[in-house]
Amino acid sequence: MSRPAARKRGVAACACALLAAALGLGGTAVAGASSDMSLSPQASDPAAAGSAQATYDVTFTGTWTTDVTPDGMPDGAHFSPLIGGVHNAAVTFLQAGGTATPGVESMAERGRTATLTREIEAAGANALRVLVKESGSGATGSSTFESVTVTTDHPRITVLSMIAPSPDWFVGVSGLSLLDAEGAWLESRTVELFPWDAGTEEGEKLSFDNDATVPQGTITSLRGVGVFSDAPIATLTFTRHPAE
Repeated sequence: MSRPAARKRGVAACACALLAAALGLGGTAVAGASSDMSLSPQASDPAAAGSAQATYDVTFTGTWTTDVTPDGMPDGAHFSPLIGGVHNAAVTFLQAGGTATPGVESMAERGRTATLTREIEAAGANALRVLVKESGSGATGSSTFESVTVTTDHPRITVLSMIAPSPDWFVGVSGLSLLDAEGAWLESRTVELFPWDAGTEEGEKLSFDNDATVPQGTITSLRGVGVFSDAPIATLTFTRHPAE
């Protein structure tokens, strides 16, 4: 995360602006929509209107090419195992402008899932299910959670993955609701994912083993910053199973 002070301030300001914009979007989500604000969950969910639950396939697809990192691809470029959960609006596991928890730090720096799994489990009744996909994917590969059930009481999904190799950079969504503004289940949605900095480790290059950031910084957007262009590095696609 080591960057000149002016750049750090600019990125932090960008993250705050994204957060403010996200809070103004309400609950609207449409098929095919993309979002740069995937780490800024809305404050509440609309009243449900229809089935009490829905089941989705959730597919992560890497789109990491030289369009994303114009200076080149690192050897072994890949995404770590996916980690997240199904939960409600009462709990948030990370947020733009916030401080990374130990679980988010472990995921972002090493692609590990155990600590964040325990943090999600510690949410108790606010978390319906932990999601872990240990396989990860290549730079342009894909990985799917099959048959993920969400309910009107727990309509949100958090899914994260480390960008590897990197200091503490990652992609994902935090608290993404699968209910639309009217409280109906979305039939499908695709979210474009952009890189984020967890604020826990120094480094400006795509490499491991960097010094810790002291004091710890905040979670900030890396879209169009440093080695990254303005192109999405991955997508998440949510496809609803036909209602029975």
